[in-house]
Amino acid sequence: MNIALMAGSLAGVLMLAFIARALGLGGAVLADAAEACAIAEAEQPGFIADRAVLDADRAGALVTGIDGRALRVRRHGAQFVAESLDG
Repeated sequence: MNIALMAGSLAGVLMLAFIARALGLGGAVLADAAEACAIAEAEQPGFIADRAVLDADRAGALVTGIDGRALRVRRHGAQFVAESLDG
């Protein structure tokens, strides 16, 4: 493979990564437990959140409902999704 082609490809990838970071894409964080609860309730119909525990970097949370169900709220790109842990 041509060295110039490899260097150009690497430069392009690094430039796209820099642009994404400059625009603030990805890296979303949860503001607080109330936001995690709101996301869980919006993602799972009929789910009523009771409490939430955020992880250290605020990229996810464990939300328990008043009925005992548990949901994991996690980052998926620039958005958050809620997944059931009850199987």
